[in-house]
Amino acid sequence: MEDKYTWVVGLKVKIKTTSNEQFEGEVFNYDQNTTCLTLLSDESTAAVFTHKRTVRILLESSISEVTCIGLPQSKSGGNSLNSSSGSGSSINSSKGGNDSYDLSLPPININSILKRQEDSMRKAHLNASRIGVGVTAEAQEVFNSLIKTLPCTWSGDNIIVLNEVKISSPYNVENCTGPEITRERVKKVLEAERKKMLREKQKGN
Repeated sequence: MEDKYTWVVGLKVKIKTTSNEQFEGEVFNYDQNTTCLTLLSDESTAAVFTHKRTVRILLESSISEVTCIGLPQSKSGGNSLNSSSGSGSSINSSKGGNDSYDLSLPPININSILKRQEDSMRKAHLNASRIGVGVTAEAQEVFNSLIKTLPCTWSGDNIIVLNEVKISSPYNVENCTGPEITRERVKKVLEAERKKMLREKQKGN
């Protein structure tokens, strides 16, 4: 069975990712073993011709949509760029005469790519965990203020600070429960953040 993106190798495409980023360029290679697609984006413009290319390595799992927008054309004379679908393939373009430009790519560091993906996923999960579900805008504002100073997590609609103190709705100092020493520390920070939030609202009015 043919791999999903083998057919786009050598074509100019527009790619949309699962994180809603969009890229355009030539598909240099699709590696069937790592399911990585290599995209070359030309930095040239209609006014200025350069040989600079931005190289992007995209995992198949991060791609939500691929649209073919044409055959690749060089800026200097309409010469098409050729590529093969095998791993380690290269693309060459010519600019008249006998001048040629080798655009072959170095070996791909798959471990580095996978680590970057893992770091991005971890960051996305962390950001998502900081968004309260079914809470008010004020509750989220309190959480966002506290987490600048103290580690916080959500437990339902309760804010858990330092893994010990629970702040329940409506998230005032009297709504803090937990070990006394830690609770008093959290109450001081919460009180200060509440005063700061009040000042900001008064400025806005």
